[in-house]
Amino acid sequence: MEADQVLIRSSARWFLVVLALGIWLRSAFVWMYNPRPFDWGSLIHAHSHTAYFGWAGLGLMGLILYVLPGLTGEPLVVPRQLRWLLALSPTAVGGALVTFALWGYAAPSIAFSAANEVVWFFFAFVFWQNVKGRPVRDWPAALWLIGVAVVLLLVSTFGTVLIILTRVMVHTSDPVLGNSGVYLFLQAYGDGWLEAGIMGVAAALAGGLANRTMARWQSLLLLTMTVPAALRLLIPFGLEGPLAVAAQAAGLGLGAAQVLYLINMAGSSHRLPAVVRPWWLTAAAALAMKAVLEALPLLPGWAELAAERNLVIAFLHLKLLALVTAGLIGAMAYVGLVGPGFPLFAAGTAIMVGALAAHGLWAGRNPVLGHDLYAVAFWAGVTAAAGAALAIWPTAVPPRLVKVAAWHRAP
Repeated sequence: MEADQVLIRSSARWFLVVLALGIWLRSAFVWMYNPRPFDWGSLIHAHSHTAYFGWAGLGLMGLILYVLPGLTGEPLVVPRQLRWLLALSPTAVGGALVTFALWGYAAPSIAFSAANEVVWFFFAFVFWQNVKGRPVRDWPAALWLIGVAVVLLLVSTFGTVLIILTRVMVHTSDPVLGNSGVYLFLQAYGDGWLEAGIMGVAAALAGGLANRTMARWQSLLLLTMTVPAALRLLIPFGLEGPLAVAAQAAGLGLGAAQVLYLINMAGSSHRLPAVVRPWWLTAAAALAMKAVLEALPLLPGWAELAAERNLVIAFLHLKLLALVTAGLIGAMAYVGLVGPGFPLFAAGTAIMVGALAAHGLWAGRNPVLGHDLYAVAFWAGVTAAAGAALAIWPTAVPPRLVKVAAWHRAP
């Protein structure tokens, strides 16, 4: 099996683990039980890190390897670092899952996080080996976006370094400094690597972007604005002054880049296959909503809203389900098999995100309403997970067990 298929199938299997963990975690808010021998906080870390490292990270790597030959015009270069990547990634992701579940942020989980970062550097080297013979100015627009994504993947490793320095070695009590590493990682990895990477893959599979100049500006904005925009997330912890203003401006730049991408993709003459269309239209709608939300830090009272846990969780699920997951599954429909789970996924995701946002806005002083909204979010999460599992199952199971049907494969 080719390396891209190995990574895509591996990511789909980790996704099934992530879905099961997510349902288990969401059930705690309804029935309030103790998950012995685990701690809920540790399980949340295990869930999020497996989603980032296993499902989204490996899946995007596989899709990039799939589209690279079409973007470079050359067969995929397969250096030994790609074989090392394939050999290390199962241990790196599985080790992070187990150690975060057992101990949360501790020496073993940090060690496996570092192992995942080694995987990222291997991937960056493989990418460079495939593009180094062509000047950046001559790259297709989709390759610019993928190149930006790879740069931001490497930048995200500095967030981990800051986490180790501030939380493990220094034990700082300064909330701004203490949270800086976490938010640098989340911004560079989630809004940088994953978002820009999915944009690039989608553009490549859709036959390119309509306007090359617009694509250049969008890529430049993503490259320069993503890291400064991470500082917005420190405003609720006390960041103020010129840095806070610069961070808000950077967020507006990110929003502009997202809008430019949507305009550019809409101008493409390529018609999406029927199996791909609902997934990517969902991702596009989530990206448009996210572009609007990038301006929220300018509103009075935003810092108080940003400190509300359920609003943050709603926003994260908007990004990671409606945008990242829908975008990845849509791309995988080009590459392999996708099952008929979209209606369940879309309905469940929309209701769950809405219930969590409603809880954050209105239910803080009403325990009964809060419990009811948690129950709605749980059953909506079950629905979304069922749809996602149905969709990804043909990709996750071994090829010999998949019965290929006509509706599975994109024309």
